[in-house]
Amino acid sequence: MKTVFRILILISLCTLASCGEKKTDPLQDALGTYILQGQEGSFQLYDIAKIDSTTFRTEFERRQNVYELKLQEETKLYDDYNWQRKPKNAARHWEAIQRTRKIMKGLDSLKTIMEGRMDEIAYYDYVFSGRAETGDKFTDFKDAYVSMTPTLQVISMTAQKKDLHKAGGRAIPGYLQMLGDTSEED
Repeated sequence: MKTVFRILILISLCTLASCGEKKTDPLQDALGTYILQGQEGSFQLYDIAKIDSTTFRTEFERRQNVYELKLQEETKLYDDYNWQRKPKNAARHWEAIQRTRKIMKGLDSLKTIMEGRMDEIAYYDYVFSGRAETGDKFTDFKDAYVSMTPTLQVISMTAQKKDLHKAGGRAIPGYLQMLGDTSEED
């Protein structure tokens, strides 16, 4: 009986010891890695709340709208400079029109490749508060916004919610490589 009692005490102590291990929050780890960017220091997440999610379909629509607007603006400028007989300025806008059309074709190709995944979540938007410490410097984040993929890759971080989706295309597999071929991003 004493042996059984001792074994139960030992099991209880082991259970308590394993419960005392501090598990790290994967969101905190991902944000900390992004914020510190390889610097020695630490990041403490105080509060985080998921505020939205975006599917690949929605992100493709956003990117397409951005480039359609850009195409309209460049076409108008091209026409204006042609009418004013300023060929150098017109040529610069003609090149921008060609790059934008190439990007739009690239988006269509990526959309075709991802056809079966269009309704999957591309990224989540969060609002958070925290503090980063590097050496003797402290940076407080109060009501900052971040977009992260489901695999916890940070896409963008900003203090203004309205600026959060400017870099959203980065969640689309192949988007940055496609832009590298055209050397332009919105």
